[in-house]
Amino acid sequence: MSGPVGTRKVLVTGGGTGIGRAVAERLLREGAQVVLTGRRAHVLEDVAREYPGRAFALPCDLSSPEAREGLLGRAATLLCGLDGWVHSAGQAVHQSPGHIDEAALRSQLEVNLVAPLRLGEQALEVLERGGAMVFVASTLAVRPIVTSAVYSAAKAGLLQVMRVLALAGAPRQVRANAVLPGVVDTEMVRAPRLEPGEAPLSATERAARVAAQLDGLRALHPLGRLGSPGDVAAAVHQLLGASWATGTELVLDGGLLLRE
Repeated sequence: MSGPVGTRKVLVTGGGTGIGRAVAERLLREGAQVVLTGRRAHVLEDVAREYPGRAFALPCDLSSPEAREGLLGRAATLLCGLDGWVHSAGQAVHQSPGHIDEAALRSQLEVNLVAPLRLGEQALEVLERGGAMVFVASTLAVRPIVTSAVYSAAKAGLLQVMRVLALAGAPRQVRANAVLPGVVDTEMVRAPRLEPGEAPLSATERAARVAAQLDGLRALHPLGRLGSPGDVAAAVHQLLGASWATGTELVLDGGLLLRE
């Protein structure tokens, strides 16, 4: 199997859709073996069917401590080893202070912060020497907006988790890095953001709201467009194979942070 250590046998969380799927497909095109995990088995299996013998679906609800226990070990068993792990799974619920739902708060912290920490502890034990982990964070970790208190806090915490794992993995040359995308055109971004107490939208209202939302988000980026999942996948692939990079944050945002 060709490619640098970190890119050969890889687990991708959130691998069925969006950025995670793009990462998995990029790795597979480069000749890797990949285990895809997420909650929806059918979307994982869609990818696995396209790459028989090299892509494997391993459904898992990362919000459940019991379900994620031993996840990296199970992936390593499927691939007869594991040298890379990408944490792309995430959850964003936009709510302003004073309107933050308790369930949404707990769920976001569990998926965006607690799960990657616990999986990172597994990765330190399971990844082969010289292996790599990459976390998909967000520019919202350093540039919060009024509706992102929980998501931003979790992603900022994730960056500290990444740094600690980089230190802990260094004796075995196991690397940990993060990519911080700006706004990427995914299902999550296309979900309409409702005001507190706002009634459900009709199909026409929803389409208009999403179109205006996307226009506003594009305007935030000096390069004039949203990112694509493929843009992020290319950066993740680079970090997985970068043998002298650890504890780093790669900002990939179309110039978004230049607006600050």
